[in-house]
Parts: sequence; C-alpha cells; structure tokens
Amino acid sequence: MSPFQRIVRNLGAIFSGKLISIIQQIVIPPIFIYRYSLINYGEWIALSGAVSILGTLNFGVNTYMNQDLAVRFQRGETQGYHVRQSTALRLLLAVVLTAALLFLLFFFIPFDTLLKLHISRSAAQWTLYLLAMQVLFMILFGYLSGIFMGVAMAHRGANWNNTQALASSLGLLAGVLLHAPFPVLAAIQLSTLLLCSLAVLADLRRTAPEVFPGLRFWDGTVVKDILHGSGYFGLIEVSTFLTYSAPMLLLQRFVGPIAVAAFVLMRTIFSMCRQILAMFTQSMGPEITNLFGRSDWPALGRLYDYSERVIFFLITLVNLTVLMLSPVLITLWVHRKATAGAPVHHVSDLFTIYPYVLSSAISIVISLKEHKFQFQFSTNTHIELAKIMFFSYIAMVAVSFGTIQYFGVVGFLWTWLAVETLQTARLVRLNEKLFAHVEKLDTIYITRLASICIVSLFLAFAALTKTSTLPLLAQAAIATLAALMVGTVAWYLFRVKEVYSTMLGRFSKRFA
Repeated sequence: MSPFQRIVRNLGAIFSGKLISIIQQIVIPPIFIYRYSLINYGEWIALSGAVSILGTLNFGVNTYMNQDLAVRFQRGETQGYHVRQSTALRLLLAVVLTAALLFLLFFFIPFDTLLKLHISRSAAQWTLYLLAMQVLFMILFGYLSGIFMGVAMAHRGANWNNTQALASSLGLLAGVLLHAPFPVLAAIQLSTLLLCSLAVLADLRRTAPEVFPGLRFWDGTVVKDILHGSGYFGLIEVSTFLTYSAPMLLLQRFVGPIAVAAFVLMRTIFSMCRQILAMFTQSMGPEITNLFGRSDWPALGRLYDYSERVIFFLITLVNLTVLMLSPVLITLWVHRKATAGAPVHHVSDLFTIYPYVLSSAISIVISLKEHKFQFQFSTNTHIELAKIMFFSYIAMVAVSFGTIQYFGVVGFLWTWLAVETLQTARLVRLNEKLFAHVEKLDTIYITRLASICIVSLFLAFAALTKTSTLPLLAQAAIATLAALMVGTVAWYLFRVKEVYSTMLGRFSKRFA
C-alpha cells in the first residue's frame, strides 16, 4: 500500500472520528441545557475539565511509545519492540492502579464549596471520582489502540477510538434524556470505555497477533529511556489542560457558570472548525512517522509543501465562513436569537461580536500551529516544543488570573491569542531546523495566510455589526457570498490547483 493510500485511509478514519465529535458537540449541549439548565451544563463542563489534568499521568508514554514502537517494527527490531512494549504497559498499569487508590481522597474534599457548585457535595465527589477513573482508563485504551500503528494499520486503531467515542456519547445522551444524576452520567461513560478496551484486545489478538501486548517481558534499564523520551510529550499533554480546562475553572471561580457555558459554546463552534482541519493534519501523522523512520526526506518535503497549501486554504475558508455564520449557528443550536436593535457588540445573551472575532483569530492561529506541530510531534523531535508550550501556557494561566478577574472572557481571549501567536512563530523555526539539512523552507504562504486573515477579520467584524440581527436566511446568504469570495482568493494565493492536479494524476495512474 502506497503512502498516499495510507494517508487516505487514515483520513477516512479521522473524518469519522471528527464527525462523531462534531455530532456530540452539536447534539448534547442543547439537550443537556434543556433537560437540566444552563447553570448545570456549565457545572458539568467544569467538573469534566477539573479531572482532565489526570490524563497527563501517562507522562506522554502513549504517544512516545506508539511512535517509537512503530519505527522499531518498521526496522525489524522485534526483540526490542516486545521488551519496550511490555515494559511500558507495566509502567502504565502501575500508574493507573496507584492513582485509582489515591483518588479515594476525593471523598474528603468539599468540591461543592471550592468550585461554587449547585449540586450536593456527595454528588460532586462521586462525579469527579468516576470521571477521574474514566480519564485514567483512557490512558490504557489509548495505548492499546495505538499499537495498530506498528503494523501500518493506524486507521484501525482510529476506528476503535471512534467506536469508543460514539458509545460514550450515546450513553451520555441516554443518561441526559433520562435526567440521570451527574454520578450516573459519569458511570455510564466509564462502563462504555471498559467494554471498548476489552474489544480492542480481542481485535489485536485476531488481526495483529505479532504485536499483541503482554506483561511477561520487562527490562528495568529501559524505563529511564522511556520516561525521558515520553516526559516531554507529558508536558504537551499538561499544556492541553492549561489551555482548555484551567481557564474554565478560573471562569467558574471569578465569573460564574453562565459565563463558562457561553464560553464553551463559543469555543465549541470554532473547535469544530479546527476538527475539520485537523482531520487532514492528523491523517498525515503515521505517514510522517514512517517516512522519518525510513529517512525518506524528499517525500517528507513534498508532503510538507502540499499539505501546507491545502491546510492554509482550508484555514482561511472554514474559519472565516463559520465566523460569519456564528449568530445563525447559535440561534439554530441553542435557540438564543439576536434581537433587533440590540447593542452593536452584544446582540444576544450567548453571542457577542467582539469575543467571536477574537475566537476566530485564535482558531486560525491554532490551526496553523497544529499543521507545523504535526511534523515535530510525529518525528519525536518535540523536546524544545514541549518546553515552549508548557512554560508559555503556565504564564498564560498566571496572567489570566488578572485578565479574567478584571476583563472577563475578553481578557482571557487576548491573553490566549498572544500566547498562541508566540508559540506558532517559534514552531515555524523548529520546522525549519528539522528540514535544515535537506532544504530551506519557504515562509511565503504563512505571510499570505496572515495577510488575508487579518484583512478578512476586520471586514467580518464590520459586516457582523450590520448583519447579525438580520433574518437567518439573509445572514446565511451573506455568509455564503463571503465564503465564495474568500475561498476564491485563497485558492489562488496558496496555489491549491497544483496540488489538486498532482493528486488527481496519481489517482488516474492507479486506476488506469
């Protein structure tokens, strides 16, 4: 199977996963708000975010080892493969089981007063403990599903992740429809995860017995090497908590659950943009790892160039289109319509123009960063990147104590945008360093992306002040027209036609 075919298969699996995630994000919030309340929804999000930091207890072993094992399998290092696989699995099991016992202390902590919750103390404690168990066992599930990468079946592992996400979402939806207590909702999600973990083991035994995980091999001397390589991935995972969960806790503490709910809904809209773009970026990950393992730098360089042009075109088109459609999406999604004659920047209780434009800018920068990030992440050349992300997000959270307290959500958004921009600039330099011995990377497309997005954001801000209170069909028509204009300009700016022609030529040769 050719590299392009594998990327297409990975893309298909990731597309399915993103579709499930988008459906989850679209369907569950309005039903949750309807069955409980906006306040309860904000509290559920805050509780879920509070335990997400526990995912970092894998110390990055999942990501580092799955990529390391894939490279070793490709090189035929069978004995080293099984020793490191078994050692890492034992290490993860020890961490998960130890943490599960230590977190019994949750039942002695007054979370209801600490987080200013409206649910009872007992409900908060049980909910947090069961959510914590879900995060812990997700570590093991991620390690097991990632093993498929070693036998060039990364798409199969992705499909199992999709199955688990779908089962968890359907279980949560059923619980929400029945208005189950928070602890029951958490228990449903944990149960589906455990069942899917058993199913992954059965599938590995059947389809890839040569890489089936075992515990009989152990080499204590490689533990230090595993932790050293994976530790920096651990910093990246901590960074995810600092970016997405810590701000919600600060908003919950200083502004309240309604602000958390409004912020999460806004972030979800642009997160769906990034998920669409991330499908293409993440589908390249296993192929980047394989090409890097074989030292096929010409192919890796072509992949970098082609993917950059396609991703930048999509970044411009998708983010700016969704920004123009955001008042329509909020109205249709959670039934909070803009009111005629409302103040220019505040047109409904869940849609305000200024924060949405800032969120779109952040989404654009993060989407750019994620493309560059994939080439460092998938080649295990991530140490400097991990340090940069970790310490800059620590600084972001520290500064956000003040910006959120005095300026609310907008204060945090400006802080977040500044940090993401600085990280992206440094990441571009790391990409240049990665390819330095092969070629000099051109930054012309980054310059073009920055130019078209800055101009478009200012124009979108001006347009939304006039259009956000119009009838929904009129807003949709204006957004469609804007998308056609921006998409046409971006198509030529990033020379996407050349990439399309090359890919079409390869398909024609294959099926001729």
